[in-house]
Formats: sequence, structure tokens, C-alpha cells
Amino acid sequence: MPVLIRNSDLQFIMSHAKSTYPEECCGFLLGLDSVVRTVERIVSVQNVNQDSRRNRYNIDPKDLIRADEEARRSNMSLIGIYHSHPDTPAQPSQFDLEHAWPWYTYLLLSVQNGQPKDVAAWNLSEDRSAFHLDDLKVTGDE
Repeated sequence: MPVLIRNSDLQFIMSHAKSTYPEECCGFLLGLDSVVRTVERIVSVQNVNQDSRRNRYNIDPKDLIRADEEARRSNMSLIGIYHSHPDTPAQPSQFDLEHAWPWYTYLLLSVQNGQPKDVAAWNLSEDRSAFHLDDLKVTGDE
């Protein structure tokens, strides 16, 4: 599925990832969900993982509820989740596979030595067996 994100929103995610490096950052993608998923708002949240924030993230369920409510109030949907991968590729890990939901876009950002590098959008197949690369398009800020 095509996913559109404004450059300024991607820059916000990159800044968030830099500020939390060498730990993973995380947050939500709010937007419009049709033939093309269009990111309209980014909501950053705290990584509440207690074991290994360097290679794992967890989101407080209260933050998920708040983001979903914010999206609905704004006539949008919670269309995805973003997180960073410190010093690893922008590809889903086994942990990601085990904890993802098929209806969301997962935007992954690789951060190498503290600097954002690659970004990719993924979605999980309905049978939860594998992630598939989405067509991510970065747009201007018009």
C-alpha cells in the first residue's frame, strides 16, 4: 500500500530518534486511510520497555488509547506506529513480527552511530507470517 508522509513529519521522527539514541524511540502515525495512507500528524510517546530499550520498544496502552481518541476527534485514523532501530537496518525484527498488528503501517528508521539513515514502511500480512514493504513516498510540506 502506498504511504505518504510530509518531509517535515519525517524530520520530526528523525529528530526524535536522534534524541533517544542509542535507545529506540516510538510513536504514532495519524492520518487518512484509503487507497493511499496519508500521514497527517505524528504523536511521539515514551518507550516504556523495561528490559532493553536499545533493541525493543513498548508503548503504554494509555498512550495508544489517547492517540486513537485524538485521531477520531480530528476525523482521522491511527494508521501506524513508528520506531527507530539503533545501529541496525530499517527492517522489522523478530520481536517486531511477534508484536505487530496487520492493520497498521510500521515506519522503521535506522539510526547509525546516532545519525538517522534509512527509513522504510512495512505492513504485516493478515496471517501474521511476514512483513511486506510498503511504497513510502516523502512529499513536500505544502
